[in-house]
Amino acid sequence: MAETENSYRALGAKRDRGDGVVKVTGQAKYAFEHQVENAVYGVVIQSTVPSGRITRMETEKARQAPGVLAVYTHLNSLKINKPTAIADGGAAQSTYTPIQDDKIIHNGQNIGLVVAETFEQATHAASLVEVEYETAPALIYPDDPAAERQEASTIDLGNAQQAMAQAEVKIKSHFTTPREYNMPMELHACIASWQDNKMTVWEPSQWVMGAQREIAEWLGIEANQVHIISPYVGGGFGSKPVPYTHVALACVASRALNRPVKVELTRPQTFTGLGGRPATMQTLEMGASRDGKILAIQHEGLSDTSLIDTFAEATNKTTARLYAVPNVYSRHYVAAINTVTPGWMRAPGENPSTFGLEVAMDEMAYALNIDPLEFRLRNWADRDYQQDKPWSTRRLKEAYAAAAQAFGWEKRSMAPRSMREGRELIGWGMATATYPVSNQPAEAKLIFHRDGSLVVQSAGADIGTGTYTILAQTAAEVLQIPSETIRVELGDTSLPRAGVA
Repeated sequence: MAETENSYRALGAKRDRGDGVVKVTGQAKYAFEHQVENAVYGVVIQSTVPSGRITRMETEKARQAPGVLAVYTHLNSLKINKPTAIADGGAAQSTYTPIQDDKIIHNGQNIGLVVAETFEQATHAASLVEVEYETAPALIYPDDPAAERQEASTIDLGNAQQAMAQAEVKIKSHFTTPREYNMPMELHACIASWQDNKMTVWEPSQWVMGAQREIAEWLGIEANQVHIISPYVGGGFGSKPVPYTHVALACVASRALNRPVKVELTRPQTFTGLGGRPATMQTLEMGASRDGKILAIQHEGLSDTSLIDTFAEATNKTTARLYAVPNVYSRHYVAAINTVTPGWMRAPGENPSTFGLEVAMDEMAYALNIDPLEFRLRNWADRDYQQDKPWSTRRLKEAYAAAAQAFGWEKRSMAPRSMREGRELIGWGMATATYPVSNQPAEAKLIFHRDGSLVVQSAGADIGTGTYTILAQTAAEVLQIPSETIRVELGDTSLPRAGVA
């Protein structure tokens, strides 16, 4: 990089984070911290059974409690429309709309909202609501024989069955991962304010344009009637690309009461108010020649989804991509059980898929008595075998070499329990991971002021990954303006569009 570019703290230069000072000094305002005049508070009521229907819901005590303005349930339902764009590439994760009927499809389902002048009053009133159920047998585990299954993903390369039969060395393993939950430090919370036939929502969002679309569909209004504001996101881990049903409740309550409504899920409510990574099960069989070439993989996976929507945590996302395997047959199924619709979490699909494949790679390396790193190099993929397309770039060999040198991999012993540091047994391992490059349309606006200052605007999000910093550095490199003098504005649907973070 040229010296002049470094002096501008442009791309590649070290500099303080663009959002660093406001975050460490407490000046950064997160969604729920926004102060809105005349705001009231909503507390969500959740079901305590996983399956059945509500037979009685007594809300009169709650309605009569101090400060209570309304108790919304299926008995006096506010209309919420079902969203149409679901899951991959869509603005919504689930079609479930709360308080529209008496059906219970999972434990912790959002079945009501109490609105009061203060959070404490709403919390107390919510505790006074009495609910009785007619329960039904629940499907709890994805491998329950009664759970309806459907195929979600299939890979069929070459002739895996024939190649497996000819393989000199074979392994077969079963892997499971438990359900995992997104638990960011910032709880899921929002402020909804209906005014002048428009809805403004302060919502922690990894994708404000998607949130705008989903909320508009819930309310039955145009997208330009919804304004999403989300300058900072206190962690998401994949759980904040879409708004969830507590946001729908806040929005319809605000429209009905004509007052801003603040709703925040408690930490326990977060476990069922939105979906985390579903549990997965997978069986992977691998066949190889004695010289360390993988000939075939046969792979079957299963994950759970809700009774109303299909979300697949596909365990075969990486099966046919990481290595040069000419024969792969894999199927992934989803099983519908009594659970909240699962959702995205930290490399959805790639995480459990890579886990199963990489453990199998190690097991095969030991079956062949080949160093695990050397075994991966012998099965280096010079192209994407699944799509039969060349890589745009792939520097994995260089990464292997750099890591091996830095770690002193040549000192590693293959024999189990053979390496020690003092009295401690030491294990050295390695694994490969991958994540796709996704492209979406994005725009930015640059505003120059008479005093020479520059503002860069985008609806994109900074979830801690550095968007405030890198956009300033990008502009600095092109315009030769010190990046630290450039102000970046993000996370607002009134700004130029951007994709999901």
